[in-house]
Amino acid sequence: AARRGWPVVAEPSSGAWDAAARGGALLLGAPVWLAAHRPDRVLVVGRPTLSRPVSALLADPDVRVETVAAAPRWADAGRSTAAVGVLPAGEAAAAPAWRAAWSAAAARVGTAVDGLLDAAEGLTAGRLARDLVAGLPDGALLVLGSSTPVRDVDRLAVPRAGLTVLANRGVAGIDGTVSTAVGAALAHRRAGGGPAVALLGDLTFLHDLQGLLGGDGEPRPDLTLVVPDNDGGGIFAQLEPGQPQYVAGYRRVFGTPHGRDLVAVAEALGWPAVRVERPGDLRAAVAAGGPRVVVVRTDQRVEAELAGRLRTAAIEALGGPG
Repeated sequence: AARRGWPVVAEPSSGAWDAAARGGALLLGAPVWLAAHRPDRVLVVGRPTLSRPVSALLADPDVRVETVAAAPRWADAGRSTAAVGVLPAGEAAAAPAWRAAWSAAAARVGTAVDGLLDAAEGLTAGRLARDLVAGLPDGALLVLGSSTPVRDVDRLAVPRAGLTVLANRGVAGIDGTVSTAVGAALAHRRAGGGPAVALLGDLTFLHDLQGLLGGDGEPRPDLTLVVPDNDGGGIFAQLEPGQPQYVAGYRRVFGTPHGRDLVAVAEALGWPAVRVERPGDLRAAVAAGGPRVVVVRTDQRVEAELAGRLRTAAIEALGGPG
């Protein structure tokens, strides 16, 4: 892509995120802009799972989708792939104006996103994701939980080099993520890497509390778990179940409130824990090192409203209707 001037849209754990356009999903979710900049061809490497706009692009009958695969079987639930093979070797470069248009659009979206995140009161989950990625030192490990955290990083953080980013995707399940982060942190340190941080939602944290219990004689990880706590399944407030017609049953069925003090829960299992409320306190809390749990209290409805405003701001920044 670098040699040929092709824009890259990549998930944070793809291994190619540092080369990606910021907020690629927001770009693809802007209908007017996309209509003027829709690619004729998309080359898929790996398995896209995070973004509806990416899935919609791959399902567009006017776009030729080619998949890079090392085996006869590959992930293509939408049956959109027209060809399967290896990375092409002799492709022509894109027109400089084409790449420049994508870069300029990503910059405009980034400016709009940053303005909203910085203006929001307190430390929102979206700002937490953006600021956490920006503040980690080179050589750090970042483990992303499923559901909202990995999507917030995908849409809102500035892609960067210097990080190892891992995520358990599967079928977007949340079980076992604490244990994954502990094991990854220990392996990362043995390999000479820097500090390890995991960003995971409150339900993801609660579903693997036993992962906090180290075995007899096992080393303690230099791992900080950063937990945005919206008291339940906040991602559903941003999806169809969050619509007004479902308000009566939303809290019990989709919101799934847990009602727990996560600082007390972490401390009961032997991990030091702290609650952070202000954006300026995040860097120091993470820099203190692990094992540690950092809890940031958020609100499901506020986060859903902010997510809608971010999408609208991205569309307006690209010249579309709000």
